[in-house]
Amino acid sequence: MMMTASASTGLIPCGKSVSSRRSAFRGGTRALAPSRAVRATPRSVAARAEVREIFMPALSSTMTEGKIVSWLKGEGEAISKGEAVVVVESDKADMDVETFHDGYLAVIAVADGEMATVGAPICYVAETEAEIEEAKAMAAAASSGG
Repeated sequence: MMMTASASTGLIPCGKSVSSRRSAFRGGTRALAPSRAVRATPRSVAARAEVREIFMPALSSTMTEGKIVSWLKGEGEAISKGEAVVVVESDKADMDVETFHDGYLAVIAVADGEMATVGAPICYVAETEAEIEEAKAMAAAASSGG
């Protein structure tokens, strides 16, 4: 009996062809039923502007709190993504902190010279001028503990 190499056993009897061995893995010859198409119903998408909290960043791996050295922008001023808005003093150095959002600096929650723990809100950014009042209400609720 003549033998050929195989990966699993090392040898395959020549009487069995490789194609007959593979046929078990091909599945049946029965055609699959076509799947039913599902169409999403049209939805209206309304963009809603938001008020976002900006938190004290951790500027180093050992930083637990930071001091606001100065605000580079004032309340009500327009700010753009990537623009420096505040200078923070960490345990190692003073650094400019950039915003990640476009909008308006609505409320400054931590004033110049004050300390804030890492992760605490230091200001609120409104996407539109109309939401500045909503941001002020959020800041007031947060500072009163509720």
